[in-house]
Amino acid sequence: MNIQQYAVRLPVALAIATLFTACGGGGGDPTRVPGRVDTPSTPTPTPTPTPAPNDTRPDGCKAYIAADKTVAADKAGGASVLSCGAPLADISWTQVSGPAVTLQAARTPTITFEPREKGVIVLRADVTLADGSRQTLSTDVTVTEAPVGSFLTLRADHSVRPGTETSVRAWPNLFGGDKVVGIVWTQVSGPTVKMNTDDPQLLMFKAPDVTADVALRFRATMTLNSGVKDSDDVLISLDRQAAPGQGALFDITARVHPYRQAGAYAAVLARCAYDVGVRYSGSSNTLCSSGVLPPLQTEAGIGAVPSVAQVMGRVLVSHDFLGANFEQFLLTQDANSDFRRLLASVSTIVIGSHVRPSFYSAGTGAIYLDANNLWLTAEQRDVVTEVPDYRAAFDDNLNFIPLGRSVKNNAYARRSYPSTTRVTRTTDELLFDLGRLMYHELAHANDFLPSVERAMNPQRSIWENIVDRVGNRTLPSDALAVQFPLQSSEMLGMGQVLYQGKTATSVQKGYTATDIGRFFGADRASDDYAYSIFEDDSSREDLAMLFEEFMMSYRHDVRYDVGYINQTTGSDLIVGWGQRGRIAEPAIKPRVKLVLQRIAPWIDASAVDRLPAPLMMRAGESWDANLVLNPPGGFSKQSALRKESADERAARLRGDIRQRERHGKMTPDARQP
Repeated sequence: MNIQQYAVRLPVALAIATLFTACGGGGGDPTRVPGRVDTPSTPTPTPTPTPAPNDTRPDGCKAYIAADKTVAADKAGGASVLSCGAPLADISWTQVSGPAVTLQAARTPTITFEPREKGVIVLRADVTLADGSRQTLSTDVTVTEAPVGSFLTLRADHSVRPGTETSVRAWPNLFGGDKVVGIVWTQVSGPTVKMNTDDPQLLMFKAPDVTADVALRFRATMTLNSGVKDSDDVLISLDRQAAPGQGALFDITARVHPYRQAGAYAAVLARCAYDVGVRYSGSSNTLCSSGVLPPLQTEAGIGAVPSVAQVMGRVLVSHDFLGANFEQFLLTQDANSDFRRLLASVSTIVIGSHVRPSFYSAGTGAIYLDANNLWLTAEQRDVVTEVPDYRAAFDDNLNFIPLGRSVKNNAYARRSYPSTTRVTRTTDELLFDLGRLMYHELAHANDFLPSVERAMNPQRSIWENIVDRVGNRTLPSDALAVQFPLQSSEMLGMGQVLYQGKTATSVQKGYTATDIGRFFGADRASDDYAYSIFEDDSSREDLAMLFEEFMMSYRHDVRYDVGYINQTTGSDLIVGWGQRGRIAEPAIKPRVKLVLQRIAPWIDASAVDRLPAPLMMRAGESWDANLVLNPPGGFSKQSALRKESADERAARLRGDIRQRERHGKMTPDARQP
């Protein structure tokens, strides 16, 4: 039996070639593990690494630093620790002296920093090697005068594991009416990679396989309308890890560390929840027992609600600010303790800058969250990859486009965040991204491990404690499928195309937005992701979507719009079919009540009957015009779209086109013995 992993909806920040067509993305292999985003391309040979100046490996070293020796004020610099032997076990960066800079990635091999004044910055790296020995390294970086006039900055230097897709954004800083004529990227050193620069301001590539840690250097050169040019370099190190074994749940992971170093389970979190050594295949079973790493409920006590401190003791992060933001979110946005109650069913919360898509794993009992849902400042956002989810292109050959958005009081519930703009957001705003994500992934966790089933045999892993119920089809989602099955054969088939990457038939390619709306509207799913079914997983995503949409409406007065438009090259999206607040459809309400009774029994199921009535959109009018919908016989407060820049509108429409979770279930080749 496959260990089941469920990935969350497609992130909003996608690289697209035109306003309505996503570029990039990968194949439709539903058996691959979340965390790797493969862009179809011809394999690129990996030559012997070519060191750049100042990156030369010392003789007889165990580890060394490759770093910028000079950097102009107001530009970004970087420094990286590289191992000369086995992979690095741990790294901690600190600044010793010089003009103060912020080190966002102080626990990763490569740091980035942006000095604001002249001087000499001295940095120290305390390194723990694979053999347990320790080494202290240092480097100094001379900061020169800030550029005069317009200049280019590359953000941000960072490290990745081989096989990972990653990105770097170029930021033009323009003055005096200057305009960018072009930006050209070149690779300065390191194993040759295939660069994707379809968007001239964004470099994307797949980190090559290497036999030793190595630094890659890239340069972007900006040409202005005046003919003036400016360049900047970026450093990206390849941080090796052991190869995954047979039956590995993860073919690749990112470097993470416990947010609470002194937590009771800090020593086992990464080994048990996010490591290429986690395997479940025949006799090769390295899943940790629930006695080693139990669900949070065991630590809190049966029937008790985990504290925020207990939750944070189970958090793994790639960057410490992710843990701090997550903790603040729990402290300020969980007034009803819903998230903490739901978190009682998980073993670990992994938050990473290169986790994409977000997902839940029944094998580890952990949830894995994309850091794009947790940044608060522009500097924090810089470390989050912009590589699109590989499922982005699944609907490219269809005649219609699914749309979705979150609405509150006839206005967008969330802001748009153009990738070309330096923006900030508040912890309150995280609710509309992180909150809905948490409701969804924790619905999966509580489907597999509801409150009445959390007593563990400590000798068995979490998966081995639940596998019999999975096989016997006694999960809450199984009950949903039996009592209230989905019935549209057309939508079930379309779910395989949209969310599992199956090739569309000629009939499916001919469906219009009106056709899909008719199929969908006559059935009893709240969202078309309910039709994403892989192998024998029944109604797993159906349950998660029902719960997510109900909770966002019930707790936060946020209603979901679901709609379909025909493929278009115009500036307006014309609705063929659409509906707001579908969760309150009479045929859907009994399904929601079943879900609540099974996975959130502390919520009175009668609350479902008090949801606002659904509203149909006006077919033939634009998506924007349908933002304001009035109930029959009544009048709703109108909240017109505020004046937007072209970038803001493009970002908002990108989000609407891809907002409604392209979760796509992930199932690694992990079989029951």
